[in-house]
Amino acid sequence: MRQYILPRTFKGEDSLVLRGKESQYLIKVLRLKEGQHILGRDQAGRAYQLTIEKIAKQECRLSCMELKEDASVQTTDALPSYAGPYPNLTLMQCLCKGKKEDQIVRQATEIGVREIVLVQSRYCVPDLSSKSEKALGNRFERLDRQVKEALQQSGSPLSTEIHPEIIPLTELSKWWNNRGPALFFHQSNRNESQKTLHELLEALPIDTPIALLVGPEGGFSEEECIFLEDAGFHPVLLRTNILRSETAGIYALSAIQTIMTEKKN
Repeated sequence: MRQYILPRTFKGEDSLVLRGKESQYLIKVLRLKEGQHILGRDQAGRAYQLTIEKIAKQECRLSCMELKEDASVQTTDALPSYAGPYPNLTLMQCLCKGKKEDQIVRQATEIGVREIVLVQSRYCVPDLSSKSEKALGNRFERLDRQVKEALQQSGSPLSTEIHPEIIPLTELSKWWNNRGPALFFHQSNRNESQKTLHELLEALPIDTPIALLVGPEGGFSEEECIFLEDAGFHPVLLRTNILRSETAGIYALSAIQTIMTEKKN
């Protein structure tokens, strides 16, 4: 089902007044009427039943009732929803051109990734090393908007986060800090003993943190592949056609989510 992502200023109040675009989204886009309900989530992922109490010009007032974890949600949206379980996935995406990056973030959020990290590698087309703090801030604000729109459209119960800094590929291992297996997706087999995706995932509980590193349009250099292997990253070959960077990450996320959830069920 669709949901509404509550503003960062919301702190669990019993009522909330929305104005401007936020109000228009509920009233004009979703066509909600007074007395109707929608699922809401705050920035921490807590669920609320939101009821449209009053609609006025350019604003609406909502009542907000926090829901227990196992509570059913009354909603006017008849679209199906998936309540989980979800694997604990972090997407490490090497920088791509603007619109491609937006697409990756939007679709990864819809799938149900917990965190997205932007990575600077050798063959990235964008080079943000000389960008001003303001320009980088604008980039992350744009991606945050993509996350919000995707969460509202998809109904994902996971509060997908964009890591607020771009991490150089050489610092990824230190940042990940062995939280769980880290995989990097490459266009060819690296060695004869390379494991398949099923072999890497078969013994893992569904809540195990898993990192997926996807290269830029130019792929990874040989030196980068050696560095990643030495740092404990597992190379994975996707046995399919040659994929664009914006396709490869979504393909990999979908494959891992399917393997982990079907194994769990």
